[in-house]
Amino acid sequence: MVRLIQIGLGDWGVNWATTIVPQVPEVEIAGYVVRSQDKAEISRERLGERAAPFFLSLEEAIERTGADGVLVLTTTAAHVELVSRALALGRHVLVEKPFVQTIEEGSELVRIAAAQKLVLMVNQNFRFFPAAQRAAEIVRDRELGEVASVSIAFRRMLSYPSEERAQWHYQLRQPLLADLAIHHFDLMRMVLGREPLSIYCTAPRPKWSKFRDPATAAATIKFEDGITVNWSGTWEAQPETTFSGEWHMQCQDGSVIWACRGDRDVTLDGDRLEIIRAKAGSQPEKLKRDHRFGRVGVLDAFASAISASQRVQFFPDGSDNLMSLALMEAAIKSCETGKLVEISLLK
Repeated sequence: MVRLIQIGLGDWGVNWATTIVPQVPEVEIAGYVVRSQDKAEISRERLGERAAPFFLSLEEAIERTGADGVLVLTTTAAHVELVSRALALGRHVLVEKPFVQTIEEGSELVRIAAAQKLVLMVNQNFRFFPAAQRAAEIVRDRELGEVASVSIAFRRMLSYPSEERAQWHYQLRQPLLADLAIHHFDLMRMVLGREPLSIYCTAPRPKWSKFRDPATAAATIKFEDGITVNWSGTWEAQPETTFSGEWHMQCQDGSVIWACRGDRDVTLDGDRLEIIRAKAGSQPEKLKRDHRFGRVGVLDAFASAISASQRVQFFPDGSDNLMSLALMEAAIKSCETGKLVEISLLK
């Protein structure tokens, strides 16, 4: 049994506590850290019977429970402080994406975790869907020869449960490139098994947009071995795609069309993959559906890394996530400068 302290009990944190954690019996929430007793009472009502003890500081929670790790589900701005405190207490950490706001911040946290031999994992849950993993397998095993180019299109128009929630999203810093596209950038690296070299990205902001920062963008990204990825995304258009976007991978001996992560990451309703061979035609794949996926897969992998020191394939540890963060930073910089941005490889 891996025992965790959870920090972050907003809507997403409550969803983790009530929907995700119960599906991983190897994990137990030993306690929650909240800012005040009032917050504790509100959260206790929302969590019901699942409510573990509440603490007003991480230090007290660790001292009282002896938990193995910390689950950080707060806003990105709080990640550096909370992750560094957890690592300083000698605890493993699973942190929500985006990992941190800058590469410098992430590099320091990675250094601390490595020095103490602690697991530092980022919730890149899109990696834990069968369509994405099958696509990566096709590329790795060269089932269709070499990859030449990839096109990805993402479109959503969200409805919000409240005006407060809508305003939060509208005011979010880089709601597309930093909040959602980081998943796409990370998937590009995972599926292709290669690192990005440069990116040109543009992000128009229509006058009618409700978003403070651009919620629509397009980019051309050059990867190692001459692979080009053309990506476009928007929070302001229909018809909607899955959250992974629709992928078309042009290969030497055919194409792969796939998507994953539907409306909820607790089902596989959005996962599909189709191989189109030059002579054999279209062949829809029957994807694996008998293992843990999405955030459940992430939490399961985190527990295994702690208890058995076993890291699954495509494990999104902090050091690996630095390059996904670098690609995100480069995309934002390219939008702001209107220039092609070179990406330094992090070895």
